[in-house]
Amino acid sequence: MRFYLKWINPIVALLILIICSWLYFGGYFVSFGDKSPFLRGKNIIDPAEMNLQMYFFAKGLFCSSMLFLFGEFLKRKLRKEE
Repeated sequence: MRFYLKWINPIVALLILIICSWLYFGGYFVSFGDKSPFLRGKNIIDPAEMNLQMYFFAKGLFCSSMLFLFGEFLKRKLRKEE
């Protein structure tokens, strides 16, 4: 359990964040006919682009942070019980 909480859990949280950010910033799986300023890299969060990509970015931020924080909580709880 300690190995998982020390190594695997943070790596999985980082991978979730990287994959969801890649979907958001890259837009690889969603095709657009016209390049918006968001897709050209002129602004990061465009209110007109609130679609599936923004959902994956928000979900990635939430899931990775909660996975990491819950792992840290469990790690400290296991230390206190010993």
